[in-house]
Amino acid sequence: MAITEFASGRAGGAAFSIEIIGLNEFLKRGAAQDPMFNKEVRKASVELVGKVVVQVRAHATYAPNPRQAIQSAQGFRALSDRIPTIKLRSSSEFISKSRPSKKRKRPVTRGDVFFGSEFGSSRFRQFPARTPKLGAGNQGNFFWPTIEAMAPTINREYLAALDRITQKLERL
Repeated sequence: MAITEFASGRAGGAAFSIEIIGLNEFLKRGAAQDPMFNKEVRKASVELVGKVVVQVRAHATYAPNPRQAIQSAQGFRALSDRIPTIKLRSSSEFISKSRPSKKRKRPVTRGDVFFGSEFGSSRFRQFPARTPKLGAGNQGNFFWPTIEAMAPTINREYLAALDRITQKLERL
């Protein structure tokens, strides 16, 4: 099985998930054979993604504007899904020192700030300068470099967890 990571983002939201060729068929077969399979896979997935979220938050401290990046990264959480998935709680409030939300008609959210702190902006001065895209892949400041660096580990640990779960349930 091969890993491919992808992101989706709209209206201030961001998500990361992995795609493994042949995984859907494997998960369907496992769920059909044992009712505990989905529960165990979800538990392993959340545990694995929790490690990734910790690394993303740690790498946010090295971003060009660490305060924005750290605040944005605090909104990432592991979804309870059979496939390892990270989601940004995009509607949670971003705490701004320079202009608190009390003075705004609409509070600033983490989703409003994430893309600017991750990819930069050539238009808005509160974000670092836009990072040029170098070749294929996603160029970013803290989220995507962490995901790309951890992709082999995510793949290896997820497949190992699937093997452990399958063997455990076969013994029962």
